[in-house]
Amino acid sequence: MTQGQTSPDPHTLAPGRVLRVYGMRRSGNHAIIDWMMRNAPEAAGLFLNNCKPNRDPLKTASGVAVYKDGVEIQCDRAKDKVRAAGEAPFTLVSYEDRMPSPASIPLFNAPETSVIIYRSFLHWAASLLRKIQGNAGYGPLERMRVMMQAMRTYDEMLGRTQDADVVSVCYDDWMGDEDYRRAALDRLELPGRDLDLGAVQRYGGGSSFQGKKTEAADLDTGQRAAQMASDLEYQLVLWTAARDLVFMERLANIFPRDAKRLSGLLDTAKAEVTLPS
Repeated sequence: MTQGQTSPDPHTLAPGRVLRVYGMRRSGNHAIIDWMMRNAPEAAGLFLNNCKPNRDPLKTASGVAVYKDGVEIQCDRAKDKVRAAGEAPFTLVSYEDRMPSPASIPLFNAPETSVIIYRSFLHWAASLLRKIQGNAGYGPLERMRVMMQAMRTYDEMLGRTQDADVVSVCYDDWMGDEDYRRAALDRLELPGRDLDLGAVQRYGGGSSFQGKKTEAADLDTGQRAAQMASDLEYQLVLWTAARDLVFMERLANIFPRDAKRLSGLLDTAKAEVTLPS
């Protein structure tokens, strides 16, 4: 801070630039967000996690983190983190299980970019179902309710990822291709100082399948569909999705291999239920 400047008000926020990041749970959101923060302009930034839409993100964030020189620094209180971020900080505001509205009202008087993080349907559905299966309070009916609701938002997401007013980042490609990560930083207009996958983040509970892993590079994220292939509930989710022709058309535009596999499911599988008399 230079002489004559005052400390930023910890109860207000006036960013220099804003990324509004949207994504479905179990889509690698926090891995990619951590990577964006490690590449923040001026090597410093503020992250407001899982905020409420159409409300002050500073007041509704479920968590606040501040990064300096590519590392999250520790502060006890949210207002200390805002102060530590400095004047006009680069700010990333995240929203879970929501997509940006084409007519979104700007959050701040600063340049804003909307970002969508998305993942292959087969791997995303496998990871989400595995995660909620670990919740002892959810039975089969509740799990299916959660999955069907999430699939509606995923369907909306498929349409939004191709729109010109957003920058979309695919988790599958991000995990597997350093060149993709470099190109994504260019599209986000962020410096490409760090192309590593980084560590598994504490947000989101880590991997649904490999909870003890600490490095993102050690995660077998491309194997989730295969790992859940024999799960009856997963099979029911895929069967339902495959029978929705509108969803399948959208999926084919983004993930043609997923759509082809689901189409094959309809050709080879039969859902026959005979109730006892």
